[in-house]
Amino acid sequence: MNLGLIIFIVAILLVVMIHESGHFFVAKLFNFKATKYFIGFGPTVWSIHRGETEYGVKALPLGGFVKIVGMNPYEEIPLEDQPRSYPNKPIWQRALVIVAGSATHFVVAFLTLFVTAMTLGFPTGEPSNQVAVVDTQVSGGESPATAAGILPDDKVVAANGTPTDTWDEVRGFIQQHPGEEVTFTIERDGERRDVTAVLGSAIFGSDGEVIEYAPPGEDLVRTPPPGAEVVGFLGIQPQPLYETLGPVSAVGRAGSETWQVTKLSFVGIGDMFGMVFGGELFEALGGEGERTVDEGPLGIVGAGRIASESASTGQALDLVALIVGFTVFVGLMNLLPLPPLDGGHLAVLAWEKITGRAVDVRKLIPVATAVISFFVIVFVAVLYLDLARPIRVPF
Repeated sequence: MNLGLIIFIVAILLVVMIHESGHFFVAKLFNFKATKYFIGFGPTVWSIHRGETEYGVKALPLGGFVKIVGMNPYEEIPLEDQPRSYPNKPIWQRALVIVAGSATHFVVAFLTLFVTAMTLGFPTGEPSNQVAVVDTQVSGGESPATAAGILPDDKVVAANGTPTDTWDEVRGFIQQHPGEEVTFTIERDGERRDVTAVLGSAIFGSDGEVIEYAPPGEDLVRTPPPGAEVVGFLGIQPQPLYETLGPVSAVGRAGSETWQVTKLSFVGIGDMFGMVFGGELFEALGGEGERTVDEGPLGIVGAGRIASESASTGQALDLVALIVGFTVFVGLMNLLPLPPLDGGHLAVLAWEKITGRAVDVRKLIPVATAVISFFVIVFVAVLYLDLARPIRVPF
């Protein structure tokens, strides 16, 4: 279990805990009687009583819950607890208690992106002189970069003694020396070292793709088309240039990124239901090998695998994006107007407000059972796909 997977698991548990804290603290604010606050489900692993509330941890870390007196429609409410019970509180207070859980997801996402903007930073859209990808093979042979021992995260700081402060300078030097032996100065783990590479020769298309390549010591077979020329080839791609922001700018950027993730999550929820009811999810169950992102939703195990890969390849921002995306997606899913989700409770309150009549929640139990069954089936199917046909990690 590597650091990325540990961070992802801890992040999930924190999101669950903060979600339930949203319900709990707003309930306390309006003097609802909350008798339990637990993380997880199943047998109790540990608990402690503080005042009227039992706090604890359950064996299965698949969620959490806050028990508020009166929310269970089959519960008998003692006379002394009636004024503080859920059904006897104003609709607006009940609505705030319900929505507080999912609201915390967006707060967590915003704060995570705010800290990220001031520490890791976000891409500026420009490339840096730090290596992101090293092509291990070209035309069936070892690439010049691999042969020279260049690794991802190496920073190219000089070529034949000439400083290279930008990717344009690195690329320009490589292109000007096809077939030549070049000494690159790289920075790795804070130390500088020289590596020698014999460059290949290549012809690039207008889209940047290699249309012809010759290894070191060999000549190109194809004549360059009009407007193209033979250039040097090393086999590296740059990392984006990142910029950190001050607190004021970070607020704006975090807000913008949170909104973008929210819009993508809306689309993702639609895609998920489309894959289920369109049959793509169940077709994927009969397939073989790794799958692409359009062959079924990504589950918790698949997300954990991507988190692990992100950390092992140094893609810290990808790990942050995965955690933020997961946080917002779950927050939005929980607001769907389906019992027993929080959105289902809000729908009941909206109906009561509009009609002026209380809803017998017991009549919604069959609907809640159907919703739970649906999500259990999807969860098991996606879990199987994550294990048997993992999504191809794009890095």
